[in-house]
Amino acid sequence: NKATYGALYNWYTVETERLCPIGWHIPTNTEWNILETTLGMSQSEIYETGFRGTDQGSQLAVNVDLWTDGVLKDNSEFGTSGFDALPGGSRNFSNGNFSSVGAYGGWWSETEYDYYYAYFRSLQYDYSGIRRDNTFKASGSSVRCVKD
Repeated sequence: NKATYGALYNWYTVETERLCPIGWHIPTNTEWNILETTLGMSQSEIYETGFRGTDQGSQLAVNVDLWTDGVLKDNSEFGTSGFDALPGGSRNFSNGNFSSVGAYGGWWSETEYDYYYAYFRSLQYDYSGIRRDNTFKASGSSVRCVKD
């Protein structure tokens, strides 16, 4: 799956600032917010948790053949942003199991929520919006590098 979807990392690896090439970094929570508003999410929604927006998740996703059937890929805005988000699934922090490949993709934010948690964004096959939440830093999620 790594060849198709990329690797999953825990947040402690993100924190090392060694995942991205020189001149690039993992986006902060604020940088994710900017992307979301650029895609049309309302200012009032960007700080909410859970799934927010209308079709911004569909805009980020790409490759209908890899996503489970649902509203995410059925949306007319699917794949229009150039972000190219794939459903790489996640890795459970407590037992190390991988899950939800094809149905879910999650990406770390560089921003900590507290000692145990950090922010992330995710897409899921049955929602066309983007989820903003926090999860255990030891969980496995994808990363996206942005230019400094």
